[in-house]
Order: sequence, then C-alpha cells, then structure tokens
Amino acid sequence: MREELVAMKHSSQLLELENVTVKRGVRRILDRVSVSIPMAQHTAILGPNGSGKSSLLKLLIRQFYPSIDENQSGMVRILGESVWNVSELRKNLGIVSGELDHEFASPRSGRMTGLQAVLSGLDGVKLVSGIAHIDKSSIEAARMALSRFGATQLENQTLATMSTGERRRVLISRALIHQPKALVLDEPTTGLDIAARHRFLVHLQELAQSGTTIILVTHHVEEMIPAIGHVIFLKEGRTSRTGTVDELIRDQPLTDLFDFPVTVERSIPDSRYLIYAV
Repeated sequence: MREELVAMKHSSQLLELENVTVKRGVRRILDRVSVSIPMAQHTAILGPNGSGKSSLLKLLIRQFYPSIDENQSGMVRILGESVWNVSELRKNLGIVSGELDHEFASPRSGRMTGLQAVLSGLDGVKLVSGIAHIDKSSIEAARMALSRFGATQLENQTLATMSTGERRRVLISRALIHQPKALVLDEPTTGLDIAARHRFLVHLQELAQSGTTIILVTHHVEEMIPAIGHVIFLKEGRTSRTGTVDELIRDQPLTDLFDFPVTVERSIPDSRYLIYAV
C-alpha cells in the first residue's frame, strides 16, 4: 500500500528535484536544489544571471546529471520517472531554449520552411530537406501545432526570412507536435520588440489555458503570463524561496532576489507585471 501511495504521489508531479548538486570542477553551479512542480501548475523559475537557471534546464534535457556530493547524487524525476529515453522524454516535455533558437537561426537550418522545422521535431533532427516522404498524418500534426501557437501563416516561409518572434513561435510549434504534457521555455521573449512580445505572450496565455502546463525559466518578471500562479526563486545555485505570485512577486522579495531595489506594479487589464528600479 505504501509503495502504491508513493507511485501515485510521483505520478502527479511534473518535476521533482531532491538535493541535486551539479559541479563543474570545484564550483557548485547547483547546490542541493530541491524543487517540486505538480502537473497543471503553471510555474515561473525566476533568478538573476548566474543563479543556475540554465543548469537546471540542462538537467531536464539530460545534458547535465546530478553530481556525487557527500556520497549522494540526489534525484531528478520527470513525470514520476528518474530514467528516460531522451526521444520519449521529448514527446512528454517540450523544451525551447536560447541554445535551440541559436541553432535554428543558423544558415543551414534557415533553409527550412516553418512546416519543415516543425516536422523536424518528430525525431529531433535539426534539418528536414523535404516533406514528400513524410506521411499525411505527420504533416497534419505539424499544421495543427503551428495553428495552436498562431503561426499558420509561417508554414511556407523559410526560417532565414523570419523575424526573431516568428522563428520563436515556430520553435514552440515544433515542441508542441507531440502534444507534450508540459512546455518549458527559457527566456522566450529575449530579442523580441514590444509588439512581438505582446503577441507572443497572448499566444502563451492561450496555450496555458488550453491545458498545457507551462514552466517559464527567466529573469524577466515581465514575461510572466497571468496563468502562472507559482514561483520558484533561484539564487547562487540554490532555491531561495518558493510560493505563490501574490507572495513573491512583490517589492521586498524581488529586491532580495536581485540584490537591487525594485518596485512592482501589476498592469490593468492584462494582469502583467511591471518592474521599476527604486
């Protein structure tokens, strides 16, 4: 009975880290981090540059693994499982990072159309040269993914001719082709102008409302969509605080997190956060 209760607990969790340390040489880039994010809980992981956000992201995509620390390695569970085939993980957890965006901005990948880029998400390749050999159901799935993030009009446009915002929407569509349970985004509006950022966040809010769990990894409080209700603070490789947005997206907690005096306002009517230096 106890084992069944433990299994039920883990199955309800999207992400669990228990006392995870990641070292590079003698430097601890993550230091005994413990994080728990349930399914359907839209969450922001917030922290300044150098806080360990990118390292946490690399744990999720299996580029990093926990280091042995005092004879213990900690535990990373994704959707209740600690061992994953990377291709299977990709179907359940869509991840769009700055590193991925850089790869798809290259001249080689830039030859792909929006549709081809989304289809490349089926097997994780970085280049699809044509679609003649791809079955109709896969093409339909790719078109549906483009539609879910408002990128249908980019189907036949090459990545090289897209704006940063357009390419970012295609990459999120690529992550959605498997209809993953959750989507992890790493500072997704970096490089977007005001209009493109607004459109992007509107589409992200709609996606969250449709049932896809959103995890936002960022140092930009302004990226937090209204659907996000929970926040995890990372600072100097540690989880410094966790709580609701009402508890933590306030003047003093953010001042403590960034070691810089700020004041927070919430805009009306779109419930976005505005941050000002004091």
